Amino acid sequence: MSEQFLEVKNLTLQYKTSGFLVTATHDVSFGVKEGERLILLGPSGCGKSTILKAIGGFIKPARGSIVLNGKEIKKPGFDRGFVFQEFDQLLPWKSALENIVFAIRSTRKISKDEARSEAIKLLRKVNLQKFADSYPHELSGGMKQRVAIARCLSLKSKVILMDEPFASLDALTRQKMQEELLELWADTRFTLVFVTHSIDEAITLGTRIIMLSPHPGKVIEELDVDLSALGVEFAALKEKISNTLFKNHLDYVI
Repeated sequence: MSEQFLEVKNLTLQYKTSGFLVTATHDVSFGVKEGERLILLGPSGCGKSTILKAIGGFIKPARGSIVLNGKEIKKPGFDRGFVFQEFDQLLPWKSALENIVFAIRSTRKISKDEARSEAIKLLRKVNLQKFADSYPHELSGGMKQRVAIARCLSLKSKVILMDEPFASLDALTRQKMQEELLELWADTRFTLVFVTHSIDEAITLGTRIIMLSPHPGKVIEELDVDLSALGVEFAALKEKISNTLFKNHLDYVI
């Protein structure tokens, strides 16, 4: 694993709204190892989704830089796959299989048959091979997200960026999706940067957690997550994170 696979350096992000210049994050720095599952955790409005969009190349930093595998990120690229919270990110006129085939052929010179064979394998990885010919409107929210994840993997992206992808799912489906994401990661070991405001989800999915303060977002603490953190350990870690976020929220309000 590289210590410097993805580097966010002194990142300040700003955007304009209703005539005002809003500073979303201020001087944020952190690194991500190759194959790591990094969680960006914080309250709504702390800039975590904005950071993810900047890593994706959709937002230009006001100050600072983002470097992936030694190269500064200047624009979107297929080396970064994005899974959004919304379920309408799939092409509605294409089946689950066709959505993945389209992604594969748009990034690589490969025959349709080869792309189809690869897409079927990816659908098996996310347990959707029986729904290969189903269209997005025929799939549940969780199924759509699994297709979106499979499509990301089809791009052979170096980093997968996930912006609260399970937030709109019911509790049982959300738990199932978390389990399937961990199984998929164990199989392919992709690098993951995952945004959430759920402490439970952060502990469940992350190998490391970056906690951000309320607006403008700043790094307030980094925590390594023990993969064996169950029971009492899980509860203790959750309490520590809750106390840290709550303290900083009070500081912000006061």
